[in-house]
Amino acid sequence: MSKNQFSNYRSFGGLSEADIASLSGELMSIVGKSRVHTGEAARSRYPGDMSWLTAIHAHYGKPIHRPDVVVSPTTTKQVSQVMALAWLRKTAVTPVGGASGVQGAANANCGGILLNLRDMNQIRELDTLSLTCTVEPGMIVKAFEEQLNAKGLSFTHYPASAEWASVGGSVAARGSGVLSTKYGNIQDHVLSAEVVLPDGSVVELPNVPKHGVGPELTQLFVGSEGTLGIITAVRVKLRRVPVKRRFSVFRFEDLASSIEAGRKIMISGLRPAVMRVYDKDAATKSLEKTVNAGLDGTTMVLMVDGDHERLIDIEATLCDEICLENGARALSPLIGETWWRRRYDFYHPPYAPELPQIWATMDAVADFAHIEALYTNVTNALRESIDPKWNMTLKTHLSHWYDWGSMIYPRVIIPKGPDDLEAALELHDSFVTAASLAAVKAGGVINDHHGVGMRLAPHLEKQFGAAGISLLRSIKTSIDPHHILCPGKMGMQ
Repeated sequence: MSKNQFSNYRSFGGLSEADIASLSGELMSIVGKSRVHTGEAARSRYPGDMSWLTAIHAHYGKPIHRPDVVVSPTTTKQVSQVMALAWLRKTAVTPVGGASGVQGAANANCGGILLNLRDMNQIRELDTLSLTCTVEPGMIVKAFEEQLNAKGLSFTHYPASAEWASVGGSVAARGSGVLSTKYGNIQDHVLSAEVVLPDGSVVELPNVPKHGVGPELTQLFVGSEGTLGIITAVRVKLRRVPVKRRFSVFRFEDLASSIEAGRKIMISGLRPAVMRVYDKDAATKSLEKTVNAGLDGTTMVLMVDGDHERLIDIEATLCDEICLENGARALSPLIGETWWRRRYDFYHPPYAPELPQIWATMDAVADFAHIEALYTNVTNALRESIDPKWNMTLKTHLSHWYDWGSMIYPRVIIPKGPDDLEAALELHDSFVTAASLAAVKAGGVINDHHGVGMRLAPHLEKQFGAAGISLLRSIKTSIDPHHILCPGKMGMQ
């Protein structure tokens, strides 16, 4: 592990007591006294994201999340005023929504201001003709979906973290959900955005995407993880709640045949809402715990939905035929229905990991020409990266498919790591580095939908190359010359 990797997790900077006092007073004049918190009260109330990095540092009393002041605005005007103040004082600002991230992006590791956007949680406009909605960033995804469902509508963005994740956080981290194979990742949902820049300027981007008036600026901020601007509203696409969901489940002899079936489905124009392939370990040791169906090998779960029952049946039948033509054996559709009903159980006890475990997901993505090599290289690299004495378990599935490729989602668990913080970080970083290098070498991209944060920042240059990372840093410096937004994140410095 390099010094750069270690330093990536270190808290530094921060404000003096005098600066905190004066800054707090100015922030109170903007948002009100009750919306500003400082010191330990602030840090305990807003403890950082859900990443292992955050948890392990806090466990050892060396938190990487150390905001000096937490401010909770309720309007875009207040966000603008907060950023103008931070710009004037050259004070670090870290925005946060639901704090459900797993990469460490929402940690205020440089101190300064934590900009809590949870109270900006209103639907500003619902257009039932265009089926679009303008929503504020602090709206929790599950709450948003429930409000839309009551009107017969759906956001169709169903991340596993839906009960914690905010809409703004999903956009900032370029997230995904279980329905992405049909409806796309979050970037495919976003039509436009309102953004507050580091100096406090408010930009309202054109309300439709892919227009002919220059570069698509909205997508510049999607996936930027708060490093370029603060998203204060997004205009998103909606769909009607489907009239029907039809499930199919198949058992394949090997992973290669399941990937080939998935490839043929995608390149033929079929679009199941769900297509999840679990390798043998994931099927027997993870999915089986939820569905209790006696799974014993590579398993695919398919779900087709839509607005027209006849079309759903035709599309599902065609998907089924492709699977059978590739050597699959049909299992009971009830397995798929059970998975759908219990799909969020994986993220609660007793399934969710907790200390003293070390955990991570190393999702990576590639085109169909490289997807099998990506799976083989990354899973082998993970297994070989640490001493077998640590009893690493690895369960991998492919859950997001595109018309050009797919992704792998390896879940890494080490039952108990070293008792020393530095040694635990070294063990964690060894498999993160191995997986990242293997993904790039296999022709893949090191992350599909969890973002970069602190975990992958040291590896971004390997992905972009020297010229690419220089371009990224030039964009950052042009928009944020003082580097006050999320300083040090995403390899921006």
